[in-house]
Amino acid sequence: MHLDCEKTVLENALGQVSRAISSRSPLPILGHILMEARGDELRLTATDLNVGVQTSIPVRVHEEGATTCSARLLADIVNRLPAGPTTLQTVREGSLKLTSARARFEVATLPAEEYPTLPVPERASFLRLPRKVLKAMIARVGIAAAEVDESRPVMTGILTVLESSRITLVATDGRRLARMSCDLEQDGGGEARVVIPARAMHEMVKVFGEGEDEVEVLFGDSQAFFRVPGIQFHCRILEGTFPDFNRVIPQSFQRTARMGRDALANALRRMIIVAQEKDSPHLVRMEFDPDRLTLSANTPDLGSAREEIPALLDGEPLTIAFNGKFVLDCLSVMDSEEVQLDLQDESHSAVLRPLEDSSFDYVCMPVRLRELSAEPVGAA
Repeated sequence: MHLDCEKTVLENALGQVSRAISSRSPLPILGHILMEARGDELRLTATDLNVGVQTSIPVRVHEEGATTCSARLLADIVNRLPAGPTTLQTVREGSLKLTSARARFEVATLPAEEYPTLPVPERASFLRLPRKVLKAMIARVGIAAAEVDESRPVMTGILTVLESSRITLVATDGRRLARMSCDLEQDGGGEARVVIPARAMHEMVKVFGEGEDEVEVLFGDSQAFFRVPGIQFHCRILEGTFPDFNRVIPQSFQRTARMGRDALANALRRMIIVAQEKDSPHLVRMEFDPDRLTLSANTPDLGSAREEIPALLDGEPLTIAFNGKFVLDCLSVMDSEEVQLDLQDESHSAVLRPLEDSSFDYVCMPVRLRELSAEPVGAA
């Protein structure tokens, strides 16, 4: 293999594929990036067997070929090279030479033949949607996925439901649930219901970056594939039964409160400072009155806080408590100026959403107020 390329182009490509590298892999080859020079492009591939990224960059190929090199070592070298043309050349078996201006490096490689074979997209259910739309959906829904759940790995994923011309994403950690739907401009090509690891979805968004083009999504039997021009991302589909989210989301409410998003978020940030009870972390009490919302928090050995913000309540006054951080997580991924909180009573789930926007629901379980402790209350 012998080729010339632009340093910045190679640097960007390495940054994209390196997101699929795991530092805890027991196999040395999985810490490497596969490089294949064919025609007028260099294809770079990385995988940890659960997630894979592949991209291609334009290069000038003098000699076709393939090899692998340590992802971390290669990225460290390229990042520190001067801007301008960079040459990559296999000089002998097990060695790759990098040249840029007066800098010379020679690094160890492993044979390309030892690199794992990547899964091939199976033509099953597929859809296309704008990159910015998919990014927004993942950001809003992903906050509710469990970070770790060894007993129920499916809870660490995002349920993706494709129904004709509509896509719905859902995530829950058992204490909160987020759902967002989007209508597609074209028929999605069938129906699908798969659970994709939330971590993989967030990594995919970072790999793709910003852009106005569409993402093509394909669901196979065990893998999900996401593609934009020049980049393909794939990950395994989680096994297991995802909770019936339709049973968790309340269908009727006795009260609706309307307030400014920033005012609520800022007040919650202040309450959380003193909401540090060990048994009920981030517990914030909310008292809803016709024209205001009073928030309060208290930790006996630390201190207390209380604040009022403007709010309009439709319904009878109510005192209820939530994990303030959970509510704040939701507010942080919204972009509306006002939000509405649909409430039942102090012991049933509430739904937070942007004002007059039914595409996104965030179900938050209340915390039962007690004199000495608090415990989560189940969903309605």
